[in-house]
Amino acid sequence: MNTKNQIKTKTKTYTTSEMASICGVTVGSISVFIKKNNLKPTKTGQNNAKYYDDSVLKQLRLHYEKSKSKRDKTSNNRDLKTDLAVAQSENQLLRDQLDAAKSTIEILRNELTIKNSQIDKLQDLTNQAQQLDLATHTQHQELLEQKSQPTKQHKHGIFNWF
Repeated sequence: MNTKNQIKTKTKTYTTSEMASICGVTVGSISVFIKKNNLKPTKTGQNNAKYYDDSVLKQLRLHYEKSKSKRDKTSNNRDLKTDLAVAQSENQLLRDQLDAAKSTIEILRNELTIKNSQIDKLQDLTNQAQQLDLATHTQHQELLEQKSQPTKQHKHGIFNWF
């Protein structure tokens, strides 16, 4: 067969950002790996975009899968420590709020006791005022009755003394 008539097999090529998305890492991480391992692009496209073949993607996947388990363990420990710290601070906040609520309740209880004693005194004064009003009303009625009764008129003269 002639080389002109040979069919080239097309392999999928990937940009740095596509590989970063597939591997779940940043473009910067992919660039560092490529430079560190001296990997060369399969082709260069418009605006100097570099395209890499499946073999580079496989290397990246293998590398990041190994390091992923290490990152997961480390981040899991960090997550647990962070969760614990958050839970402790929330717990302390709730304790502070509870202490403030208890203090407010104690103040309100004292005020309620004072108000109850004031109400008792006011009721006693009201009872006394009603009793005084009743006594005054009774005296007023007696005076009115006395005024309405006819009074004996004294006659002046010598003969009225007998």
